[in-house]
Amino acid sequence: MDPKELVKLIEILNPENKAGRITVIARMGVEDMRVKIPHPIRAVRGAGLVVTWVSDPMHGNTMKAPCGLKTRSFDRILAEVRALIL
Repeated sequence: MDPKELVKLIEILNPENKAGRITVIARMGVEDMRVKIPHPIRAVRGAGLVVTWVSDPMHGNTMKAPCGLKTRSFDRILAEVRALIL
């Protein structure tokens, strides 16, 4: 989502900017998280909005194992969580 659109949406959903009302869930995959997440975080902070940021690292880090099963790498999941925290 475009950072400006996110700010507008948060302002509509929480016009009084009360803490605990909005949770933004980032589900991008580790590569995109490192590159893309700083932009919406800066926009939301710059607008003075109070939100809770949550990472859903299970979504964007899916891969197929050699046997064909859908799986995820723990290292990639941890890296995505760290990218949001740092």
